Amino acid sequence: MRGRADALEAKRACLRRVAAISVALALLGIIGSGACGGDEQSPEIQGPTLPSATPETAAATAESLLIELDDFYIDPKEIQGTVGQTYAVTAFSEGQQTHTLTIDALGIDREFAPSETQEFSLTLKKAGEFKVYCRFHRAQGMTAVLRVSE
Repeated sequence: MRGRADALEAKRACLRRVAAISVALALLGIIGSGACGGDEQSPEIQGPTLPSATPETAAATAESLLIELDDFYIDPKEIQGTVGQTYAVTAFSEGQQTHTLTIDALGIDREFAPSETQEFSLTLKKAGEFKVYCRFHRAQGMTAVLRVSE
């Protein structure tokens, strides 16, 4: 049993590094595209406006959030945030089942095949307590909570 826990922790550590690198590269892309001129914004990309183009402020703009979907739980069970905060989310399915990451109040409903990883940006726009769950396994306790404060 300890071997599985060690392997899981190693995978989480690897995914955290991948998430951090992905956020850094994405932010560098945002900064780089601003330096090349052009005032048009793509309608598909709505990233945060950076106050200055320094690596220190870019790294502080989005916080990494790692979410594990497994048979049959979501980790972490509680996610804390504040209105206006942006997360660079890396969510992955560790289980043998297909799962979803669903937050109805925020319009999030992503499906994950076994062993699939997805990355996306999540900006917390309103305060409250929001249910996070898997549509397929909610009854089995595959739930968590997102608490957003002012």
